[in-house]
Amino acid sequence: MIFIVIGKILLGLLLIPACVAATAVFGAEIFPVLKIEVWFFIGLFSYLLLLAIFQQPIRTYIFGHEMTHVLWVWLFGGRVKGFKAAASGGEVRASKTNFLIFLAPYFCPLYTVLLIAIYLLLSLIIVLPPIALSILSFLLGFTWAFHFTFTIFVLIQGQPDIWATGRIFSFPVIYLFNIIVLAVLIIFVSPGVSYEKYFSLLWSETRTDYRYLWENGPGICRDNYYGCKEKIEELLGQDD
Repeated sequence: MIFIVIGKILLGLLLIPACVAATAVFGAEIFPVLKIEVWFFIGLFSYLLLLAIFQQPIRTYIFGHEMTHVLWVWLFGGRVKGFKAAASGGEVRASKTNFLIFLAPYFCPLYTVLLIAIYLLLSLIIVLPPIALSILSFLLGFTWAFHFTFTIFVLIQGQPDIWATGRIFSFPVIYLFNIIVLAVLIIFVSPGVSYEKYFSLLWSETRTDYRYLWENGPGICRDNYYGCKEKIEELLGQDD
């Protein structure tokens, strides 16, 4: 058990460079596109405005949260044995579990994914007018804001899912997947960046960060060690 805990801590720390790389690529390639996606921003701020005026739709969130667990259980070939979703809380009992099933509701915006699925289905059945993409962009912004604000809210409150997988491991996973999902959404409604370009840059930046750490990490750790040692010795009044 202790080895699993230590392993998750190490994996969580090793994911930090990937989070930095994903953030850098998002800032350089996606954020400029995001700034001109007016309908996405209108949808996002519309939800924030409603959130400021009305009570949080907790029932809607809990149902979506538990259904996301269910969908990921099915995705991994598991069987759902019990399902509960109420304002007081929810629970899913399943035959299979892993860290992705535990953490899926915190990085997979279910209602946003459903909107994209509906849009794609309709596009196969009928010819959608150009305004349909603007409407979709608005709804994606609205539902993603719903996902993001509730994710922050429940993480602050504390969640058994996070305790089960470990905070040091869970938070980098949630952050990394969320920023990638947001990039995927923006690319879907905007022709400014292609998926091929985005993932190519993400892979390149991630490799660069890990290569830098591999080549310079030992030296950085050594310098910091001796620097900390000198400061401690100064505080203790020791002279070598």
